[in-house]
Amino acid sequence: MIPYINSHEYDRFYAALVLPYQADSLAVDLDDYRKLVRYFTQDEKFIATRGALIANPEAGEIFYMTPEERAATIKIALEERPAGMPVFAGAYGVRMEDVIASAVQAKTLGADGIFVLPPTGTAEVSISINGSRNPEIWTDYVRAIAEATELPLIIHPAHPYTQQWGGALPIETVQSVVESIPSVVGWKMIYGVEHAHFHVARYLRSLPRHVAVLNETHFGLHTCLMCDLVDGAVQGYYNYGKEPAIEHALAWQRGDLAAAKRIYTEQIVPVREYLYSDSSRLHIRYKIAAWLRGRCSHPFMRPPMPPPRREEAETMYGLLQQSRLSIISREAFEADLARQEAILKKVRHTVLV
Repeated sequence: MIPYINSHEYDRFYAALVLPYQADSLAVDLDDYRKLVRYFTQDEKFIATRGALIANPEAGEIFYMTPEERAATIKIALEERPAGMPVFAGAYGVRMEDVIASAVQAKTLGADGIFVLPPTGTAEVSISINGSRNPEIWTDYVRAIAEATELPLIIHPAHPYTQQWGGALPIETVQSVVESIPSVVGWKMIYGVEHAHFHVARYLRSLPRHVAVLNETHFGLHTCLMCDLVDGAVQGYYNYGKEPAIEHALAWQRGDLAAAKRIYTEQIVPVREYLYSDSSRLHIRYKIAAWLRGRCSHPFMRPPMPPPRREEAETMYGLLQQSRLSIISREAFEADLARQEAILKKVRHTVLV
């Protein structure tokens, strides 16, 4: 039975964790993953600003992980989180049975909720889906996860780009999902069109129960804050920009708008504008930035994700310096990039063998 949830408990600022690999390969480095988790869970300011974690999101390359790897990362996040900090876990599969198995695995391990990634596979449910005309596709998909887990759900509403709704689900699907599945507790706001963002956020505010408006994009953030349309966030940004994000949140909370503006314009905007300038490279650039901040040993991701381009790495290096954030040395920068061919060759050899 799907639970009815009407709570502000899940109004959090969720760090969507990247996935560190071993220095000489694309094997998951669980020791580095634990260090990454502790980077958040042992930060008193992150806890004070209602920080929380999402293990195995899209930024964490869930699509290319084995069930065993997903289990290991969820366990670490749960072991390291302080009392009261929710841990949501991504669920993924091509077949519906695999999606359910992934979600049930997360529940069995003790995850507090499921981060619902979009359905994948045939064009009808992925690149060609029309959420305005076919809201039942997402509704049935989310309902199956809700019934199988009986856990709170946060929705990642990615959808093929439309002029009206940007790169996120249209209002017809939003309404169908939220109104028929009462365990949905949060909606990740990835609407790349300002009017769409406000339309969906105000709709969520109109509901008889609370569903958190979880910001993602930085465009229009202060307008959303002024209009009371921010309950939290789901951000890969925290992997590299946690410190200025926290300081900005604290400045806003104490009403120091001058400080909030300074932090936002000097430390947050330069990097984020570059990150979002090419949505087809977004998660690649998240990994680059996390690597440059020392959160992982190299910036390479599992194929078919492409490797970073040198100009991307150079640009990110300069922007992080400009934002006054600590980064790896130039020597480490060059040494890590030089390992690309050896690491990817090892992956190709493994597949051939």
